[in-house]
Amino acid sequence: MVGPALINQVRAALERDPDINLHRFPIEISHRGTLCLEGEVENIVAKRRALQIAREVAGTQEIHDHLRVQVGQKRDGDGLRAAVLSALMEEPVFRGFTILDESQQPPEDEESNWLRVTVRQGSSMVHLSGAVWSLPHRRLAEVIAWWVPGTADVDNRIRVRPAEQDNDDDLTDTVRMVLDKDPSFDADEIFVRARDRVIILEGTVSSEVNRRIACYDCWYIPGVHGVENRLQVRERMRNG
Repeated sequence: MVGPALINQVRAALERDPDINLHRFPIEISHRGTLCLEGEVENIVAKRRALQIAREVAGTQEIHDHLRVQVGQKRDGDGLRAAVLSALMEEPVFRGFTILDESQQPPEDEESNWLRVTVRQGSSMVHLSGAVWSLPHRRLAEVIAWWVPGTADVDNRIRVRPAEQDNDDDLTDTVRMVLDKDPSFDADEIFVRARDRVIILEGTVSSEVNRRIACYDCWYIPGVHGVENRLQVRERMRNG
């Protein structure tokens, strides 16, 4: 498929998707040897879906993802890096890990678990590198980076050592862990299962906002291919 035809097909597919609003958040699509998506999108769902759609249309062609999620709180590079470092250091799952900024070198011990955070000055993209012993650790580090106000994109280059075969059970466990760490709702009232990397959420939450947040939390996790949000909003208790 030649460039103009591919661009038109991708744009048409994006326009049909209910999670993507090209009128408020236009996406620039270019093709100069590789397909490139650029622009600001409304939320993590729009970013992930736009890339999925482009891959479905483009097939085996290489795609460059330069989409950024709009942020409510803007930080300079140093401030964002410091905030992500602090969030990772405070996370109990990473207790015993070596957490580094871009100026520090990783430990020489090849068995050590470590994470390094880099944010270029003037950028809102968080770059993660390091070596961890499980896929859930790799995924949780990315989610925590996304949760930090001011993060518009995350480039996750963390290696899992030794390499693990991905599966739905591990993905389900990661989703449960992420939901349990989000104080927005009671994770015990949410039931999670994964089927071919599509997350199915069932149960109850207290508001439509929390229903949406639970969906976002799933999409923040790398490796998720879709979310079926079947959560129900509890009716508010009436006085008297």
